[in-house]
Amino acid sequence: MKYFAALLFFFQNKATKKNLTILFKFFLFLAFLISIYSVLFHMLMLYEGRNFSWMTGLYWTFTVMSTLGFGDITFHTDLGKFYTIFVLMSGIVFLLIILPITFVQFFYSPWLEAQKKAQTPRELPEETNGHVILTNFDPITANLVEKLQRYQYHYVILTDDLAKSQELLDQGYNVVVGDLDAP
Repeated sequence: MKYFAALLFFFQNKATKKNLTILFKFFLFLAFLISIYSVLFHMLMLYEGRNFSWMTGLYWTFTVMSTLGFGDITFHTDLGKFYTIFVLMSGIVFLLIILPITFVQFFYSPWLEAQKKAQTPRELPEETNGHVILTNFDPITANLVEKLQRYQYHYVILTDDLAKSQELLDQGYNVVVGDLDAP
Protein backbone atom coordinates (compact mmCIF):
# COMPACT_ATOMS: atom_id res chain seq x y z
CA MET A 1 0.00 0.00 0.00
CA LYS A 2 2.87 2.37 0.81
CA TYR A 3 4.31 1.79 -2.68
CA PHE A 4 0.96 2.66 -4.22
CA ALA A 5 0.93 5.97 -2.32
CA ALA A 6 4.49 6.70 -3.46
CA LEU A 7 3.61 5.75 -7.03
CA LEU A 8 0.52 7.97 -6.97
CA PHE A 9 2.50 10.89 -5.57
CA PHE A 10 5.29 10.22 -8.07
CA PHE A 11 3.04 10.39 -11.14
CA GLN A 12 1.03 13.39 -9.93
CA ASN A 13 4.13 15.54 -9.78
CA LYS A 14 4.56 17.90 -12.74
CA ALA A 15 8.34 17.58 -12.69
CA THR A 16 8.01 13.79 -12.86
CA LYS A 17 5.98 13.99 -16.05
CA LYS A 18 8.63 16.25 -17.55
CA ASN A 19 11.40 13.89 -16.43
CA LEU A 20 9.66 10.84 -17.86
CA THR A 21 9.20 12.69 -21.15
CA ILE A 22 12.93 13.43 -21.27
CA LEU A 23 13.74 9.81 -20.43
CA PHE A 24 11.32 8.59 -23.12
CA LYS A 25 12.92 10.91 -25.70
CA PHE A 26 16.35 9.58 -24.77
CA PHE A 27 15.15 5.99 -25.29
CA LEU A 28 13.65 6.99 -28.65
CA PHE A 29 16.97 8.51 -29.63
CA LEU A 30 18.77 5.30 -28.61
CA ALA A 31 16.33 3.21 -30.65
CA PHE A 32 16.90 5.49 -33.65
CA LEU A 33 20.68 5.27 -33.21
CA ILE A 34 20.59 1.47 -32.95
CA SER A 35 18.43 1.30 -36.08
CA ILE A 36 20.85 3.49 -38.03
CA TYR A 37 23.82 1.44 -36.83
CA SER A 38 22.07 -1.79 -37.88
CA VAL A 39 21.38 -0.44 -41.37
CA LEU A 40 24.98 0.74 -41.74
CA PHE A 41 26.14 -2.70 -40.55
CA HIS A 42 24.22 -4.29 -43.45
CA MET A 43 25.59 -1.82 -45.96
CA LEU A 44 29.18 -2.40 -44.86
CA MET A 45 28.73 -6.17 -44.81
CA LEU A 46 27.34 -6.01 -48.35
CA TYR A 47 30.38 -3.91 -49.30
CA GLU A 48 32.54 -6.78 -47.97
CA GLY A 49 30.45 -9.27 -49.97
CA ARG A 50 28.67 -10.81 -46.98
CA ASN A 51 24.96 -10.95 -46.23
CA PHE A 52 23.35 -11.23 -42.79
CA SER A 53 19.77 -11.09 -41.52
CA TRP A 54 18.33 -7.94 -39.95
CA MET A 55 18.21 -9.71 -36.60
CA THR A 56 21.95 -10.37 -36.90
CA GLY A 57 22.53 -6.67 -37.58
CA LEU A 58 20.57 -5.75 -34.46
CA TYR A 59 22.43 -8.42 -32.48
CA TRP A 60 25.81 -7.11 -33.69
CA THR A 61 24.86 -3.52 -32.83
CA PHE A 62 23.77 -4.41 -29.29
CA THR A 63 26.83 -6.55 -28.59
CA VAL A 64 29.23 -3.89 -29.84
CA MET A 65 27.44 -0.93 -28.21
CA SER A 66 27.18 -2.74 -24.88
CA THR A 67 30.92 -3.58 -25.09
CA LEU A 68 30.23 -7.32 -24.88
CA GLY A 69 31.72 -7.86 -28.33
CA PHE A 70 31.41 -11.63 -28.65
CA GLY A 71 33.57 -11.58 -31.78
CA ASP A 72 31.45 -14.06 -33.73
CA ILE A 73 30.63 -11.43 -36.38
CA THR A 74 33.52 -9.22 -37.45
CA PHE A 75 34.45 -7.00 -40.34
CA HIS A 76 37.44 -7.83 -42.54
CA THR A 77 38.10 -4.37 -44.03
CA ASP A 78 39.64 -1.36 -42.34
CA LEU A 79 36.46 0.63 -43.01
CA GLY A 80 34.42 -2.02 -41.18
CA LYS A 81 36.85 -2.09 -38.28
CA PHE A 82 36.78 1.70 -38.05
CA TYR A 83 32.98 1.54 -38.02
CA THR A 84 33.11 -1.04 -35.21
CA ILE A 85 35.32 1.27 -33.15
CA PHE A 86 32.91 4.16 -33.78
CA VAL A 87 29.89 2.08 -32.68
CA LEU A 88 31.81 0.85 -29.64
CA MET A 89 32.79 4.36 -28.55
CA SER A 90 29.28 5.72 -29.02
CA GLY A 91 27.95 2.73 -27.06
CA ILE A 92 30.28 3.56 -24.20
CA VAL A 93 29.08 7.16 -24.18
CA PHE A 94 25.35 6.50 -24.61
CA LEU A 95 24.82 3.18 -22.81
CA LEU A 96 27.47 3.17 -20.11
CA ILE A 97 27.66 6.86 -19.23
CA ILE A 98 24.63 8.87 -20.32
CA LEU A 99 21.94 6.17 -19.84
CA PRO A 100 22.72 5.44 -16.16
CA ILE A 101 23.09 9.12 -15.31
CA THR A 102 19.85 9.97 -17.12
CA PHE A 103 17.99 7.11 -15.48
CA VAL A 104 19.15 8.07 -11.99
CA GLN A 105 18.56 11.79 -12.46
CA PHE A 106 15.20 11.64 -14.21
CA PHE A 107 13.63 8.51 -12.73
CA TYR A 108 15.33 6.90 -9.73
CA SER A 109 16.05 10.02 -7.62
CA PRO A 110 12.53 11.45 -8.10
CA TRP A 111 11.10 8.01 -7.25
CA LEU A 112 13.07 7.91 -3.97
CA GLU A 113 11.94 11.44 -3.17
CA ALA A 114 8.32 10.47 -3.81
CA GLN A 115 8.69 7.48 -1.49
CA LYS A 116 10.06 9.72 1.26
CA LYS A 117 7.23 12.20 0.82
CA ALA A 118 4.65 9.43 0.89
CA GLN A 119 6.11 7.99 4.12
CA THR A 120 6.25 11.28 6.01
CA PRO A 121 3.10 11.87 8.09
CA ARG A 122 1.08 14.90 7.05
CA GLU A 123 -1.39 14.91 9.95
CA LEU A 124 -1.96 13.37 13.34
CA PRO A 125 -4.62 10.73 13.88
CA GLU A 126 -7.97 12.31 14.74
CA GLU A 127 -8.10 10.72 18.20
CA THR A 128 -4.82 12.38 19.22
CA ASN A 129 -5.22 14.69 22.21
CA GLY A 130 -3.28 15.81 25.25
CA HIS A 131 -0.03 16.20 23.34
CA VAL A 132 2.64 18.86 23.00
CA ILE A 133 3.33 20.41 19.60
CA LEU A 134 6.90 21.54 19.06
CA THR A 135 7.60 23.79 16.07
CA ASN A 136 11.36 24.00 16.31
CA PHE A 137 14.09 21.45 16.83
CA ASP A 138 17.29 22.40 18.58
CA PRO A 139 19.27 21.04 21.56
CA ILE A 140 16.75 22.49 24.04
CA THR A 141 13.92 20.79 22.18
CA ALA A 142 15.83 17.50 22.20
CA ASN A 143 16.15 17.74 26.01
CA LEU A 144 12.47 18.64 26.30
CA VAL A 145 11.49 15.63 24.17
CA GLU A 146 13.61 13.41 26.41
CA LYS A 147 11.75 14.69 29.49
CA LEU A 148 8.36 14.37 27.77
CA GLN A 149 9.15 10.75 26.92
CA ARG A 150 10.35 10.07 30.47
CA TYR A 151 7.05 11.33 31.92
CA GLN A 152 5.05 9.65 29.11
CA TYR A 153 3.67 12.84 27.57
CA HIS A 154 2.80 12.61 23.90
CA TYR A 155 4.53 15.08 21.64
CA VAL A 156 4.95 15.83 17.96
CA ILE A 157 7.52 17.94 16.18
CA LEU A 158 5.93 20.00 13.42
CA THR A 159 8.19 21.02 10.54
CA ASP A 160 7.66 22.41 7.07
CA ASP A 161 10.97 21.01 5.79
CA LEU A 162 10.67 17.52 4.29
CA ALA A 163 14.40 16.78 4.52
CA LYS A 164 14.48 17.82 8.18
CA SER A 165 11.40 15.69 8.90
CA GLN A 166 13.05 12.62 7.34
CA GLU A 167 16.16 13.22 9.40
CA LEU A 168 14.13 13.51 12.61
CA LEU A 169 12.05 10.44 11.74
CA ASP A 170 15.25 8.46 11.19
CA GLN A 171 16.39 9.54 14.67
CA GLY A 172 13.17 8.17 16.20
CA TYR A 173 11.22 11.38 16.84
CA ASN A 174 7.47 11.81 16.25
CA VAL A 175 7.29 14.20 13.30
CA VAL A 176 4.55 15.68 11.15
CA VAL A 177 5.09 17.80 8.05
CA GLY A 178 2.81 20.79 7.84
CA ASP A 179 2.37 24.52 7.93
CA LEU A 180 4.01 26.06 11.01
CA ASP A 181 1.49 28.91 11.04
CA ALA A 182 -1.50 26.55 11.29
CA PRO A 183 -0.60 23.53 13.42
